[in-house]
Amino acid sequence: MQLRDIEYVLSIAEAGSFSKAAKLLYISQPALSKSILRLEDELGVKLFIRHNNKTSLTRAGELFVEDAQKVLMLSAQIKKKMEDIQQNHDGRITFGISQYNGQIYFSKILLEFKRLYSNIKINVVEDFSANLERGLLTGDLDFALFTLPISSDDLKYEHLFFEEMLLAVPPDHPFNTTVKTEPGRFASVRLSDFKNEGFILMKSRHRLRTIEDSLFKQAGFEPSIVFESRSSDTIQSFVTGGIGLGFVSAAMQRNTSAEWQSTYYHLTDVDAKREHVIAYKKNGYLSHASIAFINLAKELCEKQFNYQSDLIIR
Repeated sequence: MQLRDIEYVLSIAEAGSFSKAAKLLYISQPALSKSILRLEDELGVKLFIRHNNKTSLTRAGELFVEDAQKVLMLSAQIKKKMEDIQQNHDGRITFGISQYNGQIYFSKILLEFKRLYSNIKINVVEDFSANLERGLLTGDLDFALFTLPISSDDLKYEHLFFEEMLLAVPPDHPFNTTVKTEPGRFASVRLSDFKNEGFILMKSRHRLRTIEDSLFKQAGFEPSIVFESRSSDTIQSFVTGGIGLGFVSAAMQRNTSAEWQSTYYHLTDVDAKREHVIAYKKNGYLSHASIAFINLAKELCEKQFNYQSDLIIR
């Protein structure tokens, strides 16, 4: 049995058919079928059942896949360790970022890292946080930058910074006339005072939606949801357009052009912040290059985000 055989089994299990897996692996279906038959003969068990053009795992196949993922992870770790030794701590790193993190702070970290470690090759994967978690678990990523919560207990993370979530209210909302604000600062309000308003929220299962749901739970009411979106930019524009209220991160507020600005408030009756972290596999191997990047990211974030969050910065 070779690592290639393990990769074949995992690809078939994930694709659900031999033909789809063959296309992903860039080999012919007969060649893939022959390799699996040879492996099954070697193991003395059947790994797959074919029925109605679909392929499913046998019980033996399920056990094989469970351990096969661990084998590939160990193989990737061994390769990384050898590269680390061979290349005298230069090497390469592959890590993930969410689109939002890429917009607000990642570029400064990357530029400084490339200045300090010019010999290290960098591969950046931009994706949704849930997909980045899967990349960490499979060993495709060395580490990733995103926000809590994390769904897997097999991941460990380092704190980067906390970011405040602001309540965004349409500029012409009657409530705004009842609040006194100091120039250049946001007023403070209670989220519970808006229980009769309509809200624009992220779609369910989105990481930010988890935080939004927590805010309503803390405030003690179920929100009236008028619209759900996958985009923070859409939510910001809809709030400004008067469709409803929403939540906007402090960084997004600062990066929003003046014409799309809403009226923003600090929230005093809930813990309105989210935590940005850098995560990696708990029992995985971190190269010297990865450790250097993580330490630099923590250092730069501590400096960059040490500001007064109630100042309006444009």
